[in-house]
Amino acid sequence: MRHPTRLSYGSQLRLTVDDVNPRIDHDLPPPSVLCMGEILWDSLPSGIYMGGAPSNVAVHLASLLRQSSSTSTPSPSSIINNHQPTVAIAACLGNDQLGREAYRRLSLKGVRTDCIQFHEVWETGMATATLNESGDATYEFNTPAAWDGLRWDDRLKSMMQQNDNEESSSSSSSSTKVVIMGTIAARLNGEHGSTSSSTLATIRNIAREGISLVLDVNLRSPWYTPESVLGLARGVDASASAQAQESPPKLALLKLNEEELCILEEWCGLPTYNGNEGLAGSVLRQRMEQLGSCLNAQRICVTRGKDGAALLCTSNSSSGDDDDNVDGRSIFHENPGYSNISLANNDCDSVGAGDAFLAALVSSLFLYNESPERVLERACALGGYVAGCRGATPEHGDAPKELRQIFSFHG
Repeated sequence: MRHPTRLSYGSQLRLTVDDVNPRIDHDLPPPSVLCMGEILWDSLPSGIYMGGAPSNVAVHLASLLRQSSSTSTPSPSSIINNHQPTVAIAACLGNDQLGREAYRRLSLKGVRTDCIQFHEVWETGMATATLNESGDATYEFNTPAAWDGLRWDDRLKSMMQQNDNEESSSSSSSSTKVVIMGTIAARLNGEHGSTSSSTLATIRNIAREGISLVLDVNLRSPWYTPESVLGLARGVDASASAQAQESPPKLALLKLNEEELCILEEWCGLPTYNGNEGLAGSVLRQRMEQLGSCLNAQRICVTRGKDGAALLCTSNSSSGDDDDNVDGRSIFHENPGYSNISLANNDCDSVGAGDAFLAALVSSLFLYNESPERVLERACALGGYVAGCRGATPEHGDAPKELRQIFSFHG
């Protein structure tokens, strides 16, 4: 797959090398949310767009965490100085034009880039997306790509040490609350000298108890194995990791779609269902409870495309609405979803809708401690808006008012 030598699609911004200054201040406080995985470029019939699930999630989170409804985007440094919640991404880019452009755009969107690495050999990732009649995409990746080379470097080590040192601190804004991991970045599992899978596994297994670990399941054939996905979900025993001093923490949240639910059920030896069977009500609740028990996950969220989503919070997970859990049972909520009717057209695609959904889910659930019902309302509203747009990260301010009032935290 050939790398484009320049960006010349519509609103793509011009880049000069001087625009990017990847010098890192290791004294920066940890981000509130750390997204880990791939940054790449999606080549769609309509043009080339920056993408990668963790990158998309980070951009949407940065927008949601702004402290006002202003259309201007504050710089990451100004947000840090004002002690506001921040989101960072840990990923590896190529030392090329697309890598530098991705770095610059993320910074302009308010995403912290102090955990981004640059690979001297591998090119920035590209994914050629093919859309079907429904706008759903299938992808072909260049391999290996820079995002396969994320290392367990001094910055990540320092960040985890800061979190350990500040776990008992009274300043809750100075530590990382959520780490979001994507399964795609673990695709090569050490092949070609790749390091991303081992870095994700390290973070998965040594994260302190105060961090909410989120696993975003994205299965892209042929780039996954049961061992790699289930390993990230369950973690490994302390004996299997020299750096893990105790059993790995439970997943705070496992997010997957209805097709991935069936695949993981099969891997775990659980009963399986065909088509739309068992995707609502008590049957879906039972399926999610069984999978959560198998994978030791405190919460599971299943997305169902245009039919919304379901969220299960087990009895040992905290909720913003404790009254729902008085009997000690799990909390189960469904939302039928929202349609972006005012913007839906032939040019829209579903790219990034699930990532936007996850961003709203995480911020509402873990940063604002809202009830599962409210969490799903926000997540489905933002996901529905993005599903009716072109590209993965449309501006939140362009959303129809009726949707924006649901997903926005600041009006």
